[in-house]
Amino acid sequence: MDGQVHDLYAQAQAARKQAQLLAGELAESRRRTRENLQLIQDAWSETARLQARRQESCTDQDRLRYSAYARLQARLASMPVIEQAKGILMAQYGWREDRAFEALRRVSQRENIKVRDLAASIVARATSSAPAQRRPAGAASTVTRGPANSPPGGIQPVPRTVTKHRYSWRVQQGGHPTRQPRH
Repeated sequence: MDGQVHDLYAQAQAARKQAQLLAGELAESRRRTRENLQLIQDAWSETARLQARRQESCTDQDRLRYSAYARLQARLASMPVIEQAKGILMAQYGWREDRAFEALRRVSQRENIKVRDLAASIVARATSSAPAQRRPAGAASTVTRGPANSPPGGIQPVPRTVTKHRYSWRVQQGGHPTRQPRH
């Protein structure tokens, strides 16, 4: 029996040593976990700081490129200006809504400017010249409208001349350019 107690005592000693080893490993594992957690939190903080810095340095163009929400906001902000420009064209030339937008789109593509920028310039020009165009109360309008595709009152647009190389390009009445040699 004395041998059994001695064996039990030896097993208890071994178990105690094993438990102490495991407790040390557990403590070391917890320490490494805390360090890793701190590293992860630091990385998240650095990421948030870098994102904030990037947002501050980004132009509106960059924000529009990467954010669908920003693109939607910009689109909603530019819609009233485009609608106003269409209304101005419709009132000035007697065009339908689709014809006015088509004219905006064509000029935008031809001049390589955005529709919203073109619309803003049309609205700005119309609002700056609006007080000069107002008639006294009771004055009759003498504007006569021509065909639906031409400006009112028989006023024809001034042909635009673009010089390229040795030829002068002149936009004809139908809107098609013709090439004429320069002198």
